[in-house]
Amino acid sequence: MRQINLLPKPRLHELRYDAMLRGLWFFVTMSIFSFALVFLAQLGTKFYLQMEAGVFASEITELQGQVNKRENADLKTKIKAVNDIVADFNNLAGASPRWSKVVAAFVPLPPPGTRINSMTIDSTRKTIAITGNAETREDVILLYNNILADSDNFYNIDYPFENVAKPTKINFHFNFLIQDKLLH
Repeated sequence: MRQINLLPKPRLHELRYDAMLRGLWFFVTMSIFSFALVFLAQLGTKFYLQMEAGVFASEITELQGQVNKRENADLKTKIKAVNDIVADFNNLAGASPRWSKVVAAFVPLPPPGTRINSMTIDSTRKTIAITGNAETREDVILLYNNILADSDNFYNIDYPFENVAKPTKINFHFNFLIQDKLLH
């Protein structure tokens, strides 16, 4: 079947333009609708992701607080242990007498021919016991006289006679007291 269009040409063009305009309006309307739909979907996704980011940020902050508490507790215990060790050292250092003063005061006293084998210092009784060897009796007597003469640092030296019984190659020992000023 054949269709005959009896409309004038300008009207046909007008109808064609109307159809094109309707198609164009349909296309614009669908584009705007799809754009609005995509925009709303993106906006909803943005709000959802922002809410999730806030939840994650609060969870991260909470976890960091827990970790910091644990790390701080560990660090505090380590610092306390080190401080305790330092305090113990300071207490021991403060409680023990300063032997360097005693030794420094005694070092110039032995004459060249003597050798000190041991020196025992008792801080509670404030005594020194020395043993050693000397080449001659005169060296032992000189050591005794040097200790006796240093009354600023040492006093009450004993004088065992076995120290001078032999004339050469003598093993000697002396006991004497320390002045208080050397122990502080």
